Amino acid sequence: MIRVLLVADRLPARPHVFVNSLRQFVAHGATVSMISGFPADQLTLPEGLAQVTALHSLPAKHRRLGLPAGERMWIRLQRDAGVRRTASRADILVALDPASVHTVWQLAQRHRRADAVLGLAAALRSVQARRAHRVRHTVRHLFVRIPSATFAAQPVWRRILRRGNAVARAVTGTRVHRLRLGRAAWRLVLRHMPMPDRFRLPLSRRLAESLTRAGYPDHATQTLTGVAQTLPQLRQRAAFLADAATRDLDEGRSPPYLRDAAAAEIAVADAAFATGDMGQAAQSAWRAMRLLLHRGLHFDSLESPAAPDPARFFAPWHDSAVRRALATPRGRTCPAAVGQRDRPHRILFLFGTNANFLGDLQRRYDQLDDTEVRSLDILDDPVLRAAAFDPVSLVEHLLVGSSEYGDRVAQAFRPHLDWADTVWVEWCSIPAALLTAVDPGSARVILRLHSFEVFTEFPHLIDPSRIDDVVYVSEHLRDYAEAVAPQLARETHSSVLINTMDLRGYDRPKPDSARFTVGLVGISAVAKDPRWAVRVLRILRQHDERYRLLLIGADLDGHRSQAGRQYQRRFEADLRELEPSGAVRRYGQTDDVPAVLTGVGVILSSSVRESFHCGLVEGAASHAVPVVRDWPFFAGRRNGARTLFPADWVVDTPEQAAARILATTSSDEVWRRTGAAAAAHALTTWDWSVTAPMYDNLLLAMDTEHRGVTSRGLVGSTD
Repeated sequence: MIRVLLVADRLPARPHVFVNSLRQFVAHGATVSMISGFPADQLTLPEGLAQVTALHSLPAKHRRLGLPAGERMWIRLQRDAGVRRTASRADILVALDPASVHTVWQLAQRHRRADAVLGLAAALRSVQARRAHRVRHTVRHLFVRIPSATFAAQPVWRRILRRGNAVARAVTGTRVHRLRLGRAAWRLVLRHMPMPDRFRLPLSRRLAESLTRAGYPDHATQTLTGVAQTLPQLRQRAAFLADAATRDLDEGRSPPYLRDAAAAEIAVADAAFATGDMGQAAQSAWRAMRLLLHRGLHFDSLESPAAPDPARFFAPWHDSAVRRALATPRGRTCPAAVGQRDRPHRILFLFGTNANFLGDLQRRYDQLDDTEVRSLDILDDPVLRAAAFDPVSLVEHLLVGSSEYGDRVAQAFRPHLDWADTVWVEWCSIPAALLTAVDPGSARVILRLHSFEVFTEFPHLIDPSRIDDVVYVSEHLRDYAEAVAPQLARETHSSVLINTMDLRGYDRPKPDSARFTVGLVGISAVAKDPRWAVRVLRILRQHDERYRLLLIGADLDGHRSQAGRQYQRRFEADLRELEPSGAVRRYGQTDDVPAVLTGVGVILSSSVRESFHCGLVEGAASHAVPVVRDWPFFAGRRNGARTLFPADWVVDTPEQAAARILATTSSDEVWRRTGAAAAAHALTTWDWSVTAPMYDNLLLAMDTEHRGVTSRGLVGSTD
């Protein structure tokens, strides 16, 4: 008897052809079994033709790995002992579709006496061959009974590797490094035991990670820098340290040797720049910036190593020859023109995807008779889009001064620059870097910097000599940006203008029940620190369980870095504890924030950093009592939350925040009186009716003498 095993991931495309083939197998004396990746009841067969067994579903731990279909099917088959026994007795293994080929190959390596074929026609030929040569196949069946040597050794080899890895983890783990003798022993091994670099370099990285976890970051730095010094070439040393630092950063750790790694890449960049190797200089300069400005260090972290002293943190970069070359003013061939007085003033709004803060501006100048408006998203232009996703070529262009890359960018921008009198560049990001890489001609260029950009590479890549005004949304943001990128202070006029906000629509009646609802608008970024708000809520509920927290906006998104993922897991644990009782409620994203704020009695700013925090001001305009954390990134500086908002709004700790909330919501009368005072301040200070003339003064003035703007002057004060 010849046993045929069919393996199929999907239903046969032509069931009648499939049934006819099965009848031919039976006619030749074969018995047929079938393993299916689909439910067995989806395939209806005449009785006696074949036995169909469906595989178990894919285990949960494998579902999100993005495995190919063939590997998924093999994993499913391995879980079923009955299916494996059926496969071990088969004489012919048949793959019916591409997704089942891998499974049949795996089975054939383990059961070598069976034929492995693809398709029903080949299977039928194999049945016929076995009938014609019974003796040969009988001998094969008797003597070829073990798997191939490679597959037979796999289980043993896996056990050896697992045991070896366990030993390696033990001898390089934190327990060993907490002992002085353990640290000294590994130091001797790395320094004096001869071993190839392909072993020594990964070992030193592993030891450094273990030392950091054990609480000895200085020893980790010494380990890596010591091994790096033994490498003969500067480029090798830089690559080794950069790879180790990047791995730490990607895994949510702040490596103590980060500055050493960045300094090594900067040294490579400077050396390449000195020899005219601009390609290498650009690559190393970009890697150095990526290390110093890693998202997990600043953007997805509650603390930033740059925050206490940005000038000191970025000193290795500021002192480099490459940075000085990038910051060299290139100027423009002609000054910005005053515009044509016999036609409307032409304003081009330039951005990359995010135009969230441009709505009021665009509507205002669209509606004026003496202005004409256009918008350009660089991602809509194929040339600019390609350039935006090639930042290393941008750096090389800036170092060389001319390139084919720069010519393409200039050609793409030229029609827009020739049309515009004023170019408003939203965000100090890649659009700003691309625009200032070319001569803007006579167009006046205004750049608005919001906040996140100071934690990216792009302020270091713009040419401020080609920008007429830099607009910041707060004084403390200007202070920080100019410390991070000093050329911004030297080369441009600067203004402080808050974001445009139409606050009148937020002035709506609130029900009495809103008094005990604390609102937080915007929690999508780790920097919003919603867990600080949860701490405030816990204190409040110790006094009165009527207090609750309302989270307005998209959920926290920390997936882009390990640091963000770690914070998100802790925050979700808070929510799982508090949501069932109603202490916390997520409202989600909404297009009608004013309506939601009618149910909010206290508006909270829990962030570790903000440039201005529009959500807080909108809440204040709705008559909610504002409570502002003294943003730690800027606390204690000349400017910050305490200079931006009234003093009684700002607190230092969750305890102080809870005390202010308890005091201002102690009665309905006190709560409404405090909220009314906050709304009056917001509307008379930050409403669009107040700030619009300041934007007109900046955008529509015909020359700098009439703009009221000096290199350190204000168009609009936020005091």
